[in-house]
Amino acid sequence: MAPLEVFDTASFHGNVRADGGSGVNKRSPAGAAAKPKEESLAGTVSVQRREALAFLSDEEISAHPIYRTVQKVTCGAAYAMHGFSVEGWHRLPRSKGCLLVGIHTTHSGDILPCMLHAQAVSGQVVRGLLHRLLVLACPIIRYIGAVPGYRDTAYELLKSGNWVAVIPGGAEEIMAHATANGKDAYTLSWESASGNQRAGFAKVAQSLGSGFEIYPCFSENGEEMRFNPMIVLWAYLGLDVLCGRVIRMTPPLLCAFLIQMAVIITFAVTNFSIPLPVKVTQHIGEAVTVRVGESPEELALRVHDALQALIDAKQGRRHRDYWAALRNTWGARAVPDA
Repeated sequence: MAPLEVFDTASFHGNVRADGGSGVNKRSPAGAAAKPKEESLAGTVSVQRREALAFLSDEEISAHPIYRTVQKVTCGAAYAMHGFSVEGWHRLPRSKGCLLVGIHTTHSGDILPCMLHAQAVSGQVVRGLLHRLLVLACPIIRYIGAVPGYRDTAYELLKSGNWVAVIPGGAEEIMAHATANGKDAYTLSWESASGNQRAGFAKVAQSLGSGFEIYPCFSENGEEMRFNPMIVLWAYLGLDVLCGRVIRMTPPLLCAFLIQMAVIITFAVTNFSIPLPVKVTQHIGEAVTVRVGESPEELALRVHDALQALIDAKQGRRHRDYWAALRNTWGARAVPDA
């Protein structure tokens, strides 16, 4: 269910605040470092003004006609087409904030069912951190809990006791999974365009103190729930690899521009995918807790390894396989949420 992350390219808008008030604070995280009260309150108010919809209560957000309509249509289609269900709901805390970290599919069609089904079964609205450009281009998604992926926004939402979801791989992970006809569709790719391993979500988690919980999650058969003939043909002809090589041969500034254009085009093309009747199950793994003294990179690596282990255990393969997903679907029994 977890949306795009832009933590590594977004500014923190100043230092992390830890003791500011919030009108919907459910439970403040233990172990968060104290900051001057004036700075904390000013930062909290600034973020809440910028993302006013996200800081409404779960009841207010889920009662809005836009949320209810999108939830009914999205979840109804997911139940009918994919028998959508979740395993691991019992692991998530009901009285405090937590961070859900996931993997990107090439089509992103699993994100909304995961976010909206969560509210249907728990009453809690998941705040999804999306790419800033996506939220700018489609502001209506703010009404279903989506926010631009800024670190200060994530911190304040978590501090206020909300469930927040993020996909560290971002748009680059979509491209990695589309390459070579999906041979690495279930392999995490957390390297940014600059070549750095993404650890922004880990920095936010650490700012909330020792013991804060991060939950790995992914959708079994999530990649196979959509079929995109354009992406399959592009990869079959080897044009994905060819374009990548050509782009990397260009000067740095032009290379960065072309990569962003490729991301935009790839994301646009994924919207023209065909739904397939495969069983989709979201799995939520055991919590990865923040430890004292470890670096953000070390924490990010532990989360990465926990998520990849969950994928390997539940999916059983790392390549995209439509026939295997269809066979497993028609031979499987419906499984209720657990």
